[in-house]
Amino acid sequence: MPSIYCNCIEDILWDKVYGDVFGLTSAADIWRTQISDNLPLINRFDHILSEGEKARASRYHQEKDKQRFIISRIVLRFLLAKYSNNDPEKIEFATGSNKKPFVQNASAVDLYYNISHSGDVILIAVSDSDIGIDVERIDVDFSYSEILRQNFNTEEIGFINRGKQPAENFFLLWTRKEALLKATSKGIDSDLPFIPSLDGKHDIDQKIMGSGKDFCVSSFKVTGNYMGSIAYKPGYEKIRFRDIDQFFFPH
Repeated sequence: MPSIYCNCIEDILWDKVYGDVFGLTSAADIWRTQISDNLPLINRFDHILSEGEKARASRYHQEKDKQRFIISRIVLRFLLAKYSNNDPEKIEFATGSNKKPFVQNASAVDLYYNISHSGDVILIAVSDSDIGIDVERIDVDFSYSEILRQNFNTEEIGFINRGKQPAENFFLLWTRKEALLKATSKGIDSDLPFIPSLDGKHDIDQKIMGSGKDFCVSSFKVTGNYMGSIAYKPGYEKIRFRDIDQFFFPH
């Protein structure tokens, strides 16, 4: 029976990264960037996208959705290229079990990734094993009470409603469930109330999780009114929080 360990990480520091710091031994990396800061990337680097990515981008009806997709793929390609010592345009993606994407040509590197976006924020998690990440903008006007019963158990609902900031508690637990399900590639279904999200250790049937592996789930404030959670294998020495800025890309 797999175990899930949930916690919060306080007082995190987002580092600007320079030089060769792309090893994954005993660590998982979370990369943060903003869509509005990276609009120039679209014209500079859209040529590194695959034909499939370009076709997918063209199917978005709203320009903001198209921009978000293109920017996230450009950033992802540059990141994975650095971890695998490859060229961004040569990164090849494939799908594994449960249709989870992975890097097909990462050589000897075990390279796993996951992407999430909300509002203006994009988060990308990279590690050497299954990983999931979720970010949500804390919308205090969102009518979350209408979906509590379908997605949370009784204890979780009590935790949300008793909080001084119920909307923040809702998105805290929601991002944990999302991150876990993305790590296992199970997807959201009727078992969502049984996916653990409160602080502490939880033992759970692997049929509900879609995986027999143990996971840690750590939550953190991304920036301003954004909440994030990452699901990763136990035993990592640390989670590294890293910022992407204009100096990350070649000029």
